[in-house]
Amino acid sequence: MTAIETIRKNRWRYLSLVLGFFLFVGPFAIIARIINTATGNMASPTLHTLCYRMPVDWLFGGRWYALLGSVAAAFILGVVIIAFFMGPVFCGWLCPVGSVSEGVSRATPLPERFRLRIRDPQVTKGLRYGFFAGFIAVSVIVGYKIASISSVCCRYCTSSVLQNMADGLTGQMSAIAYWHTGSLVTLFSWLVIGGIFMSGGRGWCLFFCPLGVLSNLSHSAGKKLGMYRISYNADKCQDCTNCQVSCPTWAIAADKSVDSHLCITCQECTNSCPQGSYEYGRRR
Repeated sequence: MTAIETIRKNRWRYLSLVLGFFLFVGPFAIIARIINTATGNMASPTLHTLCYRMPVDWLFGGRWYALLGSVAAAFILGVVIIAFFMGPVFCGWLCPVGSVSEGVSRATPLPERFRLRIRDPQVTKGLRYGFFAGFIAVSVIVGYKIASISSVCCRYCTSSVLQNMADGLTGQMSAIAYWHTGSLVTLFSWLVIGGIFMSGGRGWCLFFCPLGVLSNLSHSAGKKLGMYRISYNADKCQDCTNCQVSCPTWAIAADKSVDSHLCITCQECTNSCPQGSYEYGRRR
């Protein structure tokens, strides 16, 4: 498909991703504003209100008390529950971190032969859960003081990078003091390597986002019980590979089956397949 056809067929998703930026990123951060107003919190509404990482760090690091009353923990729980019934719709339709890197990738006129892509979903899945295991290991080491190291959550955080970019673009001078070695490494890994130089632009989402991993684990469990997912009908397929090219998370295998451990239910495959081989819905 041409770029214009892709935009037209996926227009509702792209509009939803733009909406997600205004819902979660300050100075707009509409969701955080609503939460702060309801709870009487006077803090500035930002993406940090709904942190994707710290509650997971608290959980595995033995700091369960921090989860009590945490807005971020409630947010993660809600995303994971929705993923069980509907698939990782937050990742595919609302997440500003994923949408920015995917948008940068799509907007960069780099030939596909120069982009990185793993063809086998099993390899991608293995690397993804390997990085997640490493994240858990660091949380355990820090939380239980096994070694004298500090948490890496905030130092290497795409949400912090994105929020400070937004703060800087809207004239907040405090954003200048944020930048350090860790944030620059994160910026480069997220937007350059994981964005521009990775096919689909979702490299950070695939390998480093703990919320994404938890969402896909929940989605995989829901799929086994007949909840919503992307289904493939081999009888309609004419092996055009449009689905594999369009999938931003490399979830479609060589046999065109969809790996629920990688799929973010973005429905790019359903909109790119001329034969209608993919459908989003419930199955027994």
